[in-house]
Amino acid sequence: MPVPPSLDHRHRFGRESVSPEQRDRRMEELFQRLSPYYDRLLDIQTVGLHRWWRRVLVRVARPHAGQCILDLAGGCGEMARRLAAPDRQVIVLDLCLPMLAAGRAKGIADVEWVAGRARALPFANASMDSVVCAFGVRNVTDVEKALQEVLRVLKPGARFCCLESSQPWGPIRPLHDAFCRFLVPRLGDWITRAPEAYEYLVGSLIEFPGPEEVRQLLEERGLIDVSYRRLALGNVCLHCGRKPALAA
Repeated sequence: MPVPPSLDHRHRFGRESVSPEQRDRRMEELFQRLSPYYDRLLDIQTVGLHRWWRRVLVRVARPHAGQCILDLAGGCGEMARRLAAPDRQVIVLDLCLPMLAAGRAKGIADVEWVAGRARALPFANASMDSVVCAFGVRNVTDVEKALQEVLRVLKPGARFCCLESSQPWGPIRPLHDAFCRFLVPRLGDWITRAPEAYEYLVGSLIEFPGPEEVRQLLEERGLIDVSYRRLALGNVCLHCGRKPALAA
């Protein structure tokens, strides 16, 4: 199964045709503009529910002592803050330096901040006990290579947990799409004065594939025991899978 068109971002940014390198630059510029407001925008976009969804992800990921956990596309550290503890190592990786700086400014203890791309993770093979990602897959330029890298850095038997947008239950989808297309951009523009940023972000929300399509994608990229859990009204989904253990 090829990567779904809605997740094949290598040569497009919104409605524009770009190279992967150009897209990386555009993403960095976008989140540089949003970084001072990002936490507030998340509250608006999700009506504050992202805090509960992240707690669900932490419960499912089951962080514990001695682990090394990678927070992929971790931005301002909202996931890392919930994962961190003195007895484990939590690493936030993100492309955008201002987002990482905003995270550092929060003074979150026991977190390491690393600039890098998901398609070329700067970590050794089988070095991570867990990889998590919250609302970052839809912004990754090369999802195919990113999943290859996730599998590479995970230890055998370790898990990848991904919290992402999804397609809501059929009866409420028109209302959800209207909220995303009309209300969220206006609120976002009122706060950030960056309407072009919200044109991209809203499109990425609405176009993200449904849970069965994502499940199949993860399985065909080598993860096993793949499952998903719909949250809210189905417009958010938690996907989890495991790297196969080494043969005896």
